[in-house]
Amino acid sequence: MFERLLGWSGRIPINDPVDRRNAVFMQWLFVFEGFRTPLNKIYMLLFDWSYLQSTYYDQAKLSPGMAVVIDLGTDVAMTIAAWLGLYLIRLGRFHLAVGEYLAVLLGSGIIAYAAFGFSLGASSDQILIVVLALAALMLGRKALWMSYMMIMLTFIVGMTSNYIFSRAMYVTAGPYGELPSLALDYVQIVVILDLSVTSLRKGLAESNAHRRQLQHEMTERERAQEQLLHAQKMDAVGRLASGIAHDLNNVLEIILGFTTERDRIDDSVTERNKDALMKDALVLADALDGIELAARRGSSICRKLLSFSRSDVTHVESFDATDALRELQPLLRQSLPPTVRLSIDVPDMPLVINFDRSQFELALLNLAANARDAMPNGGECSIAVAQKDSSTMVLSIHDTGVGMSKDVRMRIFEPFFTTKPSGSGTGLGLAIVYSLIDRAGGHIEVSSAFGAGTTFHIYLPVAIAKAVDALPA
Repeated sequence: MFERLLGWSGRIPINDPVDRRNAVFMQWLFVFEGFRTPLNKIYMLLFDWSYLQSTYYDQAKLSPGMAVVIDLGTDVAMTIAAWLGLYLIRLGRFHLAVGEYLAVLLGSGIIAYAAFGFSLGASSDQILIVVLALAALMLGRKALWMSYMMIMLTFIVGMTSNYIFSRAMYVTAGPYGELPSLALDYVQIVVILDLSVTSLRKGLAESNAHRRQLQHEMTERERAQEQLLHAQKMDAVGRLASGIAHDLNNVLEIILGFTTERDRIDDSVTERNKDALMKDALVLADALDGIELAARRGSSICRKLLSFSRSDVTHVESFDATDALRELQPLLRQSLPPTVRLSIDVPDMPLVINFDRSQFELALLNLAANARDAMPNGGECSIAVAQKDSSTMVLSIHDTGVGMSKDVRMRIFEPFFTTKPSGSGTGLGLAIVYSLIDRAGGHIEVSSAFGAGTTFHIYLPVAIAKAVDALPA
């Protein structure tokens, strides 16, 4: 119940974060005062009437009956002002709500001091201090000093009432003899509130400025991250270019080889028998099938390269990691020299993950390039995918290269750290891989020793619901 009330008080159409927080407090204050003021007066009328009559009503400057009317009237006005303030806050009019409530309090104070005089009105000083605090904290400097001036006016009205109805009291001292000391006392309170609230607001403004600057820097960092990822893709494309050109050349040689089959058809078709024509037609059909297959293979290689190299922003999607690895196999093959054998082991069941697909491919290509560099004399690069448990899959990349020491293994994910000669590496490949895996909610581990090769284990959360949907019926 209490949590529901807190949630209700926080659902207000106020955009400014400071006003929104203050509005939550003011709502509860309005509710409290909306009940306290009338209930307290009812209690006093029922159980302390004699005290009210002897202390206040009979001592009022006006008649006792008029004093009762003024007392009850100001309490009713303050009660209405409290509930009206709550209503205005629910409409999003925070400053208006606080302003009208303070105006009613100050107006009621002036009326009370006029009716009961300054000495009897001194018990309401607590309310005047509350007015100053609310004006400073909720509305700011201008409202604070305006409230101070209204309080001084209230004291003047009370002292004037005393002078009009009790002139004998001021034979030796004027009617406003206490005003200077009161003005100094209250101005001290106002200055303290003013300086304190101004410091708080300046500190908040500086904090907001730092927050906006941090958000800007984070945005710039994300943009730089995207540009770095694209640069890494372009670097991978450059490494793949020679292999792609070799494959495309093979495709074109196959197409050219099949096109020579047209020479089997003579210009003098009429002199050939029907069987020979049918045989040549079948050979030509086979040649056209071969041309189509070769052309499709070349087109597939080009599309994959273009898709990988495009400069898209991060786009997380759900896809089957096993299918992605199968489709990436040609590019993985191209990233390795002929002396390195590539083996890929994937399960039959789908393993759906949430990842940016091009970044997933970039991570694998970077790890394959790392394996290539670790095997200058050739070897084997093995990539395997398996399900570790119901919520995690593991992707392992193993090479039979030279391995690495413990010191190097502890630093391989540091940006710009590399063991390659100058000009042979940037030291960003594995740092990028680590960042991508971490952003996807996974983690990466490495095991290596001199002469025993290196194995990277990438653990990624499985999109369980979608993986279940993808299972064959």
